[in-house]
Amino acid sequence: MRFSAKSLLIGMGAGAAVTLLVMDLWGRHYTNEYFGSAQPRVLRPYLERGLENFEASMASEKLDEPWLPGLSSTPHEGWQLKSLDGKTVTLSDFKGKVVFLDIWATYCGPCVAELPNIQRLANSLKNENVAFLLPARDGEAHVREFLRKHPTDLPIYLASESPPDMPNAAIPATYILNRQGVIVYREIGGVNWDTDNVRAFLRSLENR
Repeated sequence: MRFSAKSLLIGMGAGAAVTLLVMDLWGRHYTNEYFGSAQPRVLRPYLERGLENFEASMASEKLDEPWLPGLSSTPHEGWQLKSLDGKTVTLSDFKGKVVFLDIWATYCGPCVAELPNIQRLANSLKNENVAFLLPARDGEAHVREFLRKHPTDLPIYLASESPPDMPNAAIPATYILNRQGVIVYREIGGVNWDTDNVRAFLRSLENR
């Protein structure tokens, strides 16, 4: 009698466990099927309401104004750059030339990646009325050590800060100035400058 009662209890326990397992699997299947088929109809009002709330909140936000070229070169024409041989120049010294100005740093990967194609661009325009200026944001010792390991013919300068009309919170920051010293183009981030389109654009500024 004891053996039969024990067997009965074990059997009931096993049956309950199997029943719970089947119910759990069925419940998961039903949930997936229901939400998979009902989502477009059931949840759309909530999704649309969330989008409306998002758009309403964005409408009250003040968006940044787009950057446009300045009409005057006054804020940056007095900006001083120091060459590695100790000479000081200002941007106004290059008026009459198209200026390709690239602000970079030795610790900036995209900046370093740009240097070879800027070098090729400069080589292809060496007989043109285009000046290349590459002021570095880090210290002179770091720049000299970098150039010792990675020699370049590019005109490298030192600059501790930038003019207010040349924001470069992110680098590389590249500016192209026309012959009057006005900024006509800006690019933030690393790109390939050694292209025919870039050459054509720089050459077009030589005649303006």
